[in-house]
Amino acid sequence: MSKLIIILLFLSTGLTAQNTEPNVLFILADDLGINALNCYGNEVVESPNIDRLYKEGMHFTNGYSNDPTCAPSRASIMTGQHAPRTNIYRVVDRYKIAKNAVEMRKHMRYLPPPSNHLYSNNNGLNPETFNIAKAFKQSGYKTAAYGKWHLGMGTSAMQNAGFDDAIETKGHYGFKSVPAQTDYNNQVYNADYCTEKGIEFMANCVEQQKPFFLYMPYYLVHAPFEPKAKYVEHFSKKVSGTKYDHSQVIDVLAMIKSLDDSVGELMEALKKLGVDNNTIVIFTSDNGHYRVKGNNMFALPYKGNKGDVWEGGIRVPYIFKWKGKIEPAGQSSMPIIHVDILPTLTDLLDLTLKGGHELDGVSIKTELLGKKQKKRNKPLVWFYTNYSGFNSKTKEFQSKWVNVILDDNYKLLEDVETNTYELYKLDDDPLETKNILTKETVKAQLLIRKLEEAKIKHGLPKSKLNPEYEH
Repeated sequence: MSKLIIILLFLSTGLTAQNTEPNVLFILADDLGINALNCYGNEVVESPNIDRLYKEGMHFTNGYSNDPTCAPSRASIMTGQHAPRTNIYRVVDRYKIAKNAVEMRKHMRYLPPPSNHLYSNNNGLNPETFNIAKAFKQSGYKTAAYGKWHLGMGTSAMQNAGFDDAIETKGHYGFKSVPAQTDYNNQVYNADYCTEKGIEFMANCVEQQKPFFLYMPYYLVHAPFEPKAKYVEHFSKKVSGTKYDHSQVIDVLAMIKSLDDSVGELMEALKKLGVDNNTIVIFTSDNGHYRVKGNNMFALPYKGNKGDVWEGGIRVPYIFKWKGKIEPAGQSSMPIIHVDILPTLTDLLDLTLKGGHELDGVSIKTELLGKKQKKRNKPLVWFYTNYSGFNSKTKEFQSKWVNVILDDNYKLLEDVETNTYELYKLDDDPLETKNILTKETVKAQLLIRKLEEAKIKHGLPKSKLNPEYEH
């Protein structure tokens, strides 16, 4: 750290000539729900640094993840494409490896599309796929990533994805790193380590007068629950005797505090390096919050959690800051989803896409720069094919194949197993309590048609009957 501090002090006081291309700092939280920040309404959470970012930039009230689980969303962030194009539909095929997998398959009418296997070498995200790192790299940017990857190993590992420097980390204390690093011990917290690496990278880029794209996908606040002891003590006292007085709630509050610390250190480094005015900062999460024992507050007031296509499983915070370009304290109700990030950045910075790389999202440049868009010109779609959590007694799945389309505040869900639909009007019913399918038949048929068109456009394979199905 001493070398890093010297670099920061030198640069903050002695550097005058700077690169003029805007830098990008992209911060991705893990499993951080829509109600897991103070600035988004949770008064128990302490997130002063993210709250400051919220005030200095524009936040979105209808922000979505591309999937209610990790890997498909991260693939969409990297490529600007939905799962049928990346072939990363699921984290793992639970219907093949669960203890009750044989029984589970007997109750699955259809087989989901095959998904790349993230836990075997060379079979995750195709390293030849064009992605956000490559878009910046071919435009002359220095690129780096430190933190969670979860898109494959071997040739599919993060260091092979187009970054100039990349270290994948897994866990919190005693974390693993790929490639294996030797400059930390079991007492070092993963987030602190990644933050130090990120700051050192930014400092080197500023010293070299090179624009940078820094991707910081933190492991926080994903399990295991390994918070810092000082924050456990702090929140234990704060919530003692309240409805939040539960060990798991306290652990999550403490882990959010650590995430916020890291965001604060990154933001302070931008100022010390003299590039705060010339850096686009993006903050979001990969999916909605997991269910928390004691008080499941981090996805509230919405229905569902991580692993659900209900709003609680896919709504996430989005904050964009660009000093002098994006008005501070801005708010937008326009829906935004992960596949919008790459087209937005290429539009803002005039980056060149590789020929033939089709983007599934839209640019929200005009929205960010204060020219309000009337509405999206593309609906939001989800292809969630994860069969898991089969209950042998009830013969029901916790999650199964559900396709979703959201257009003009109407959300249609298709249960592939039963060939049934549900329809909700989110501006009237954001908690998804009233299925209006039979009341709004014209709108339902329109969305069913649009969903079928989206399946074809994005290349979703047709459902195949499962030969093991018995029910």
